[in-house]
Amino acid sequence: MVVAPALPRRFGLEQYSLSFNPRPGQILSYSLNSQMNSTGESFIGKSLGLSVQASGEIDLAIRQLSTDNVFTELSTPGLLVTLQSAGGQNESTLQTPADNPVQVVFDKSGRIREVRNADILEKQNILNFPILDVLQNYLPTYPEKPLEIGQSWKSHKKMQIPFQGMNLVIQVEITFTLNDVVPSVDGRLGLISASYTVDLSGQRALEEVVGAFEGKGAGSGTLIFHLDEGHFSEYRLEYSIDGEMIMRRADTRLAGWPFSLSVVAGLTLIGKSQPLSSHPRTGRAKGQ
Repeated sequence: MVVAPALPRRFGLEQYSLSFNPRPGQILSYSLNSQMNSTGESFIGKSLGLSVQASGEIDLAIRQLSTDNVFTELSTPGLLVTLQSAGGQNESTLQTPADNPVQVVFDKSGRIREVRNADILEKQNILNFPILDVLQNYLPTYPEKPLEIGQSWKSHKKMQIPFQGMNLVIQVEITFTLNDVVPSVDGRLGLISASYTVDLSGQRALEEVVGAFEGKGAGSGTLIFHLDEGHFSEYRLEYSIDGEMIMRRADTRLAGWPFSLSVVAGLTLIGKSQPLSSHPRTGRAKGQ
């Protein structure tokens, strides 16, 4: 009888679940800092110089979990938004009290599925696009299946910005990579890098010609995810776009003006509450 040689035993690599699954009855408080700048000149001679900055605290109360969704309430004690353009500077402090919050439903991959009561924020918004659109584009998303160290997942973000009679469309393709899992006093931390590929487009008809924005860019970011608690503690991103404001008649290029746009943003966990009933506004325990 011939016995086949034993094959070496192969052990599968450990897989890690990165799912938005925080504990109900707590509030995650994040510090937000973001800035978007553009420079250049448009086809009608107007400056494209624009700066939008936002900074402040965002509190996310975790109310209920279901099989697929996370039901939350978003409030802010003060989020300062500053708009600087050729026309001057304007600023507003957005405030949403905890007793009248914006209701946001996420799925377990961190994507926003439903928003209610957003009018309370938008009435204070000095920008010409929804503030929640900005926040949604700055929030990370997670893989639908467990990953091994070294594996990646992709995410797509899209934002439309009304600008000089046209809609500028910014589309961002993000590749997240789980680089390592390390222990900490708060449990296991997933250390994640991100790379960004960015496209910007938009056009406007002017009598016999068409003015169009065309731009491409790239960037990078980092994400720290708490595997045992189901939420992130830090997310930073940075990307830039270089492009042209082009004037065309039919398929003929008539002229072009260069422009640039850059985005830098960060969300950092600054506090985690005890149960919601322990504090009249944020549910934080004393000393936190």
